[in-house]
Amino acid sequence: MSGQLPPMRFTGARILRDGLLQDRSIAIAEGRITKGPLPAVDMSGYLILPGVIDMMAAAPAPRGGERGCAWVLDEADRTGAAQGVTLQYMHQGWSWEGPAESPAAAAEMAAALAAMSGRLVTDLRLLLRVEHASARGTARLLELIGRHGIDLVMFTNRAARARDLRDADAAGFARLAEATGRAPEALSQLLEELAVAAPSIPRALCDLAEQFDARGVLYGSAEDESGEAREHHSMIGAGICMTPASYRAAAAARAVCDPVVISARELAEQIQTRTLDRDLLARCDAIVSDGAALPLAELAVYLAGAGLADLPRAWSLISEQPARLLRQTGRGRLDFGARADLAFVSEATGKVEATVCGGRLAYLGGAAAARFIGRRSALQMAAE
Repeated sequence: MSGQLPPMRFTGARILRDGLLQDRSIAIAEGRITKGPLPAVDMSGYLILPGVIDMMAAAPAPRGGERGCAWVLDEADRTGAAQGVTLQYMHQGWSWEGPAESPAAAAEMAAALAAMSGRLVTDLRLLLRVEHASARGTARLLELIGRHGIDLVMFTNRAARARDLRDADAAGFARLAEATGRAPEALSQLLEELAVAAPSIPRALCDLAEQFDARGVLYGSAEDESGEAREHHSMIGAGICMTPASYRAAAAARAVCDPVVISARELAEQIQTRTLDRDLLARCDAIVSDGAALPLAELAVYLAGAGLADLPRAWSLISEQPARLLRQTGRGRLDFGARADLAFVSEATGKVEATVCGGRLAYLGGAAAARFIGRRSALQMAAE
């Protein structure tokens, strides 16, 4: 299902263009949105929306047995396509937190992604999450970024949070230690060693920021717990405020006009507990999946159905706005000449039933399958 689609026009659907849902057709050819009379596919009963852009997707969790990088990437690609995602940044640590989040694991994942890029149906990339305590290895980090073209980095400081947890919650700290594959005493010793090296970290972060600016790498911070932490990151140029852990951190970002990206996982929890703040949606710049069980496309449809945001606004938070933050021109909008990244959502169910990524059919299911297959069969018969 991943081959390039022939030139065709989708009719009968409502499409999202210029911030409005419009009753009009949309044509694609050679991987781009185009004009002109082309063979028609009737998509009545569907919404045709820009492909979802996920700036921070969690790596799929293994389901029993040993799983390697190839399985993780294949699963992320398959799941993303089925959820209308056409560009996704999979979260990968560069950290002290354990084998799966280590610099060695990051290098292995980046190499696997490079080797598999030709067979993936979505545009799958890595978001590198660099822990403060691991930022001193700048040469190794920059070499990896340069070799594999990694273009998105987030700084975090989980070591500081782990020390606070150790001092306040012994049981919670024991669970964290287990997650990193260490005994609590070993993790405590590691955190003390990292604290000794803390004075050299600000200079290392500044050096990395200068190199990122020179190389065109986008960078920000994730999980900031205080306004002061966000202000520090903003001062060194880490402009994107990703999934802030407190209102103060988000407010500090807004005070200097830095974009704030919120977590779908947090939104899903608020929806479940009926505590969702409508103003949170009004103030944010984009939404990322961040390991949420609810796909971004379904979240946007839910927000619209619940009257928390109209669909054009909700969908822009997972398509047009992320494209803007990522400086991805020609994506996130259904404009003429733009890349043909399309999500077909059933108006009856609110589910994604087809995904087109760069003009390739990345996913097809539900009733949409009969529309596409019927059209393809007709074209083949006409050719004969």
